[in-house]
Amino acid sequence: MQTIYKEISFDKTDRKKKSPSPTEEDVYVNTKDWQPKTKKCTELKNKKTGKIFISVLGLLLMLVALSTMCAIGIFYRNKVVSYELLNKKYADITETLMLMKHKVSETERQNEELKVKFQQVQEDLSACSETEKLYEILQKKYQRCHEHLSACKETQNCKLCEEGWKSLGLKCYYFSPNKLNWTQSRDDCVEKGGHLVIITSRAEQDFLSSQIRETHWIGLHDLETEGEWMWVNNQSLNETGIMFWFSAPEGPNEPDNWKIVDSSGENCGALGNESGATSKWFDASCLKLKKFICEK
Repeated sequence: MQTIYKEISFDKTDRKKKSPSPTEEDVYVNTKDWQPKTKKCTELKNKKTGKIFISVLGLLLMLVALSTMCAIGIFYRNKVVSYELLNKKYADITETLMLMKHKVSETERQNEELKVKFQQVQEDLSACSETEKLYEILQKKYQRCHEHLSACKETQNCKLCEEGWKSLGLKCYYFSPNKLNWTQSRDDCVEKGGHLVIITSRAEQDFLSSQIRETHWIGLHDLETEGEWMWVNNQSLNETGIMFWFSAPEGPNEPDNWKIVDSSGENCGALGNESGATSKWFDASCLKLKKFICEK
């Protein structure tokens, strides 16, 4: 055991002599001398890394902010464009509605005009119907006159009017023995080939008055419009200018449209009244029964 330790000691001694290698203290001293330099490098690296990270992060944030602002700008622009388009569409729709409203108003106006024209056409058709009836009556009258004249030439015994009719000039008159209301009297005259008498002159008025002793229906009425008296041939009384209405010194004058007997009034004309006065005209209820005078 002693021998071994001695050898080891020897070895150490020899080493010290042969190689002047650094001692343990020198090693520790060197290590201590290098430690601050390593720390400084690490701190510098960390600072650089932090700055780079912050810079990158800042750039990213700026990019995100810029992208967001761009997106908001694009969105806002799209909204503005959409608003302008909607505003234009609204203006177009408003203009279209105004045009349609104008067209509707124009159509309504034209419709009213058509209604008036249609009413006028209906009135004209009614007048034409009455004219056709009168034409047929005149045609029948002409045919009978022609036949009568032919018979006169053959017999040389010519009479203008048929049996039971009285003549004045070229007209023939029938004085009915029976009593009817005004409408029935008008229809009966038509069946006889004539119509209720239409008085157009003083001579005709005087002749008719001289032939009767009581009131008779004549072809005068205001059934369509109160106060507008018409003959059965649709000629206005005002157009003829011949009137023989009864006029009392103290009133009332005829026509008076008395409604005591008939609530609808007195809408038909008669020569004379119940009291006589056969030289004057009176208005009376069309429902009353009277004799009548036909003309053809």
